[in-house]
Amino acid sequence: MKQRIYRNYFWVALTTILIVSFVFVFSYNQTIHDQKEEGMREEAEFISALLEKQGDADVGFQAAAGKTDFRITLIAENGMVLYDNKVKDVSGMENHAKRPEILKASKNGEGSSSRISSTIQSETYYYARKLSDGRYLRLSSEGLSIWSGFVQVLPALTGIALFVIFITFLIAHFLTRNIVEAINGIDLENPMEKVVFPELGVLQKRLGFQNRKIQTQMQNMKEQEYKLTAITENMNEGLIMLDADRKIQYMNQSCQDLFEVSGSKFIGQTISGFCDSIPMQEVVESALKGNVHTAMQELDHKKVQYFGNPILENQKIQGIIILVLDITERERTERMRKEFSANVSHELKTPLTSISGFAELMENHLVAPEDVPEFAAKIHRESERLLTLVNDIIKVSQLDDKEVYYGKENIDLLSFAKEVCDRLEPMAQSRNVTVELSGDAVLYLASRQLMNDLFYNLIENGIKYNKPNGKLWVTVSEKKGHPCISVKDTGIGVPMKYQSRIFERFFRVDKSHSKQTGGTGLGLSIVKHVVEYYGGYIEIHSKMEEGTEIVVHL
Repeated sequence: MKQRIYRNYFWVALTTILIVSFVFVFSYNQTIHDQKEEGMREEAEFISALLEKQGDADVGFQAAAGKTDFRITLIAENGMVLYDNKVKDVSGMENHAKRPEILKASKNGEGSSSRISSTIQSETYYYARKLSDGRYLRLSSEGLSIWSGFVQVLPALTGIALFVIFITFLIAHFLTRNIVEAINGIDLENPMEKVVFPELGVLQKRLGFQNRKIQTQMQNMKEQEYKLTAITENMNEGLIMLDADRKIQYMNQSCQDLFEVSGSKFIGQTISGFCDSIPMQEVVESALKGNVHTAMQELDHKKVQYFGNPILENQKIQGIIILVLDITERERTERMRKEFSANVSHELKTPLTSISGFAELMENHLVAPEDVPEFAAKIHRESERLLTLVNDIIKVSQLDDKEVYYGKENIDLLSFAKEVCDRLEPMAQSRNVTVELSGDAVLYLASRQLMNDLFYNLIENGIKYNKPNGKLWVTVSEKKGHPCISVKDTGIGVPMKYQSRIFERFFRVDKSHSKQTGGTGLGLSIVKHVVEYYGGYIEIHSKMEEGTEIVVHL
C-alpha cells in the first residue's frame, strides 16, 4: 500500500509540474508576442507617418529605419519589395503579395502573423499596415519559439521538479506512516472501539459489519460442521471422503473400527495406501468416472460392502463419498433364513410323507386287518411330531416378536426344575442316564410357560445327547443377584467350530444321531430366544467325548 501511495504522489506531483510549466511557458510566450506586436504597431505608426509626409527616399525615413530593432520592409501594391532595411539588393526577393499579414492588411488596413522556423528554434512575428498610396509597410521581429523557451527553462524546471518530488515524498512518507499506523491500530475484533481519523470511520464501520457477518457465518459453519460430525461419527456405517486426487479427507469412527485402524494417520494419503483391494479400487475408479458403484469384499472374519458415489459441482467431479457397510450379520441372517426355510420344508415334509404313505396303503386295502392298528399308531406318532414341530416354530416366531406379553409370576426355579426332571425321568431311565438336581431356592419373576420351555429343552437335550449310563447335573443358583442355571452332561460333546451354531434353528451337529433321538431341532433355539427375551446370556463349555455344560444367566 505504501508503494502505491508513493507512486500516486509521484505522478500527481510530476503531472502538476509539467502542466504548470507548459502554462507558464505558453503565458510567457504569449506575453512576449503581445509586447512585440504592440511595439511593432507603434513603430509602424511612426514610420508610416514619415512615409505619408516625405516618401521613402526621405532621409528621416531611412534614418528611422536604420535605428530601429525591427526589420522594415516597404512593399508595392503588387507585392514587389521596394525597400528592406536588412537587405541591400531587394531585386532578388520574392513577391510578398500572398503573405498572410499582407492579405490581412489589404483587407482590414492592418494585419499580423507569426511563422516558426523549420528548426523550431525561433519564431518570427510580422505586422503590416496599408499606406494611403496602396503600398504596404511591414515590420518583423524574431524571437524564441515556445519549444525553445521551454528548452531554455528546462534545467530550472528539472531542479524545481526534483525538489518538489523530494518534498512530496517526505509529505507522502509522513502521511502514509500516520495512515498505516492508524489502520494497523484498528482492533479487528472491535473496529469501532477507537476512531483515529474521521475519514477511516466509514472503513471501520464496514470492517465491523464484515466482522459480525464473518463471525455469524463462522458460527453457522461450526454448527453445521458439528452436526455433520455428530451424524457421521454416530453412524453405524463406515464413511470415507476422498478428493479428486483419491486422497482421504475424512474417515469416521465406524470405518476405523471396521478396519481396526487409526484413521488420523491416513488423512491426506491416497486410498490405495489405506485399502488396495480390487473391490475398493473398482468403486473409486468408477466414481471418478461419474458412476455410482458397489462392490463386496471379505475382510478377515467380516464381509463388507462398498458404495461409491461421486461428488459433482458444475458437472465436474470434486471428490468421492464411499459408504462401507458391515454385512456380516445380514449375510449370516440371510444364510440362516435360507437354511431355516429349507429345514422347515424338510422337517414338515418328512412326517407328512409318512402320514400320506400309511394313509394311502390303508385306503387301498394293502394293509392286513391285523396291521391296521400298528399303521394307525404310526400315523398318530407322525401327526404328533408334526404338531410339535408346528408348535415349536410358532414359539420361536412369537419369541422373535419382543412385543408379545407372556405374563409374569414369582417362580421358585429349583422347584420348577425338579418338576421338569420328574417329567423327563422316564426318558432318562430308558437311556440309562442319571439326573441329579442341586442348588438353592431362587425366586424369579417370569412366565411359567417360558421357564418350562427353557428347562425342558435344556434337560431333554442333555438326556438325548448323553452316553449310556451317563450322568446329567442340573444346578440352580444365584450369582450377583441374578438366577444362574447350569445343565452339564457326560455326552458326546460339541466340536469347537459348531459351539456358536448349536442355538441356530434346526442346526444339528450329527444329523444321523439326531434322527435316532428325534426332536424338531428347535429346542436350543427356543432356549436362546427365551434367555434373550429376559435380557440374559448363555455360556457353553464342551469337550469332545467328555461332555457339555450349558450355563444360562438370567
